Amino acid sequence: MSLIHWLEDVGNPLGKPAQKEEVPPQAILWRHPVTGTQYYLDVIQAGEINRQGLALAMALWKKNGPEYAAEKLSDFFALRDIFVRKKWLEDNGFLTENGEVAKSHVPLAALWPELPFPGQIFTRTARKSTPLGWLRGEGKPCIRLADFLLLRTGLFHALASDRISGEEWCTLRLTSLLEGSDVFAPEKELTNLRPVPDTLRSIYETASWLAGYSDEVEIGRELGQLKVDVVEGGAFKIKEYYLETNRISEIRGASVLLDGINRRRYIQMFRELPGLTTESIIYAGGGHLMAVVPAGKGEKVAEEIERVHREVCLTARAVGVSQTVTVSELGNKLDELRERLAEKMADRRSVLVPAWEKAEGVIDLYEKEFHLSVEPNLLPAKTKDICDSCGIRPAYRQWQYEDESRDLCASCLRKHIVGQDAKKSIFLEEYRQFWQARGTKVYLKVAGEIDEIADSNNEIAVIYADGNNFGPLFGRCKSLPELRLLSQFSENAAYTAVFTALEEKHILLEGRAVEIIALGGDDIFLLVPARAALPLAVTIGEYFDRLFENLSTGKAGPTLSLGVVIAGAKTPVRYLFEMAQGLLKEAKKRIYKAGGKAREGTLDIAVLASYATYQDHIVSYRQSTLVREDGMCFEPDNRKQNAKAGAVKTILTLRPYTFTEARRFMEAVNLLQAAPASRTPGRSWFYGLRVAAEQYGRQVAELFFRYQYARLGEEQRETLKKSWEIITGANCEPGMFFSSEERGKDRYYCPWLDVVELWNYVGAEGDVR
Repeated sequence: MSLIHWLEDVGNPLGKPAQKEEVPPQAILWRHPVTGTQYYLDVIQAGEINRQGLALAMALWKKNGPEYAAEKLSDFFALRDIFVRKKWLEDNGFLTENGEVAKSHVPLAALWPELPFPGQIFTRTARKSTPLGWLRGEGKPCIRLADFLLLRTGLFHALASDRISGEEWCTLRLTSLLEGSDVFAPEKELTNLRPVPDTLRSIYETASWLAGYSDEVEIGRELGQLKVDVVEGGAFKIKEYYLETNRISEIRGASVLLDGINRRRYIQMFRELPGLTTESIIYAGGGHLMAVVPAGKGEKVAEEIERVHREVCLTARAVGVSQTVTVSELGNKLDELRERLAEKMADRRSVLVPAWEKAEGVIDLYEKEFHLSVEPNLLPAKTKDICDSCGIRPAYRQWQYEDESRDLCASCLRKHIVGQDAKKSIFLEEYRQFWQARGTKVYLKVAGEIDEIADSNNEIAVIYADGNNFGPLFGRCKSLPELRLLSQFSENAAYTAVFTALEEKHILLEGRAVEIIALGGDDIFLLVPARAALPLAVTIGEYFDRLFENLSTGKAGPTLSLGVVIAGAKTPVRYLFEMAQGLLKEAKKRIYKAGGKAREGTLDIAVLASYATYQDHIVSYRQSTLVREDGMCFEPDNRKQNAKAGAVKTILTLRPYTFTEARRFMEAVNLLQAAPASRTPGRSWFYGLRVAAEQYGRQVAELFFRYQYARLGEEQRETLKKSWEIITGANCEPGMFFSSEERGKDRYYCPWLDVVELWNYVGAEGDVR
């Protein structure tokens, strides 16, 4: 088992950190709960990081007292990663050049919440120092310090809120957020924290155990019967809400409204509702919320989850459910609890179909500074016409701008105004801040209309991605800190993979705009210029997979699958998204067939122009035209006549690809494009192969290929042979078809139709139509 220096990886999460085979002296060691990577960190470095973090806490405390310090520390601990924390330190005036990680220029204080937490917190009088060479639980996963401190505080409040006054909580909250935070550098100043009263000590320690390692302790019968409410909920059918229209401003407005609920309104809701605290939130991201609140408060929180979506979004669907549980159930039967919550949410969703349709809503609910630039009383109300945008609901008002006039329903009008006010996607600002925190100034162009995303051929691409095997991964979480870390880790992986790929492939964007519609958890939804689509999708997938890889063993973790659809800029985005969903399912099928042997994600891509006009779904269309069982003629009249039991399958595409196959395919096509005309057959030559492969049986098509190949010049044949070797991995003369053990010996594949279809989308210039 190899060991990875934690600072090398955390400061450069997509890098290739060196591996060590021996345990370094004076090091702490632990295993990451999500990836399984075995990390080590010099105990002196851990102590210095710890001291820098405590200095920040003391500065906040001395600046405005315990209530201010608790609020700020809670926000700081809850941030997504060390780079976001770096920006927080800068915005709050705490960013200094003292003690930075050399490679990433991140202040050590930003690393403090990411330190591993060793386990039980002993009472101060019996405090033990962390031993050198500490190996947590013989290789068991070790949670983060921030997760422990936040969860303990939220659980303590949920268990004891009826015994603590509001004034007492202000100081006890800071105690819970800081006690034990000096695990690697005991700080004398922390002795000034208000001690937890003896009457609450047993409840406080119970919260500590639940927030850390509940499997290590026996909870007494009386404490085990204490009750809390667990709340889960959030939006569903989100893509339907985004894609009721093809207008960028309205798609963007929907994204702004939903993302604002996830990022800010949920948190403010826990600040404003009586008897709650923000640390009760286990996770809030990707459209979902989970929280542990005092018994009796859960139903109200569940109702507010639905109300905030109803008031802010008008037609976005959301559910909230609550379950009262005992401490014992929360600590020992979390998987059963989550199954009960999932069943409740499924039942509640069936009640909320169809969605509510409000014409009015409190737009600034839990975000008082959020206002519309134009009030929705533009012209007298419309009552008869159908909305010009969604074509679903009755028109509510008439929107008039310069020479444009449209009748809009309340929901589309709100999305339109919010999208126009935003000017740009919230994720474009996140993109700028992401790279600013890493010392780079980069920007993405803002799209006013979809035409501004299109490439020089006036084509756009929809990239839709979803993680593989995330259900079982969440199901294996046996504790609240594991759930919290996995949720945040997944969201951060999506941001890092997409933002890094966009910056790395910025030349392919040709100065065109990009629209990031959804980005969170394992869910990614982008609109990009068509020519950049395939390289971007492959790079995003590779980076996402890399972030979940076990760096100690090289074993793959959860992977990403993507569906990519390329079409003209005038094609409705909702239609393209439906196509991308179908292709995503095809990509996932390959993962399922591989079982536990899949080491990387998959991708399927289609160019709608290549299929001319068709009425069927693209997947079934492909199945009927590009796949056959008998290996003979593709003509419909001959299909049944030639079919026979046990015949091999002939497939005229390599899709869906693994990322390695897609990378090899792009390399091969780039080679064909880059060679001078005298040394490459050219794209038109492959059109002839396409016709032969589609119209003739395998044997006749193979003879046709050999004839055409023999007519090429020697240099052209050499270029084609190199491309064949790159695509197939076979060191032999090229042919029309090939088979491989990896894909199945009873199947023959033809790569040349893919070459024709994807010629313009592999990262080179391609053709201009």
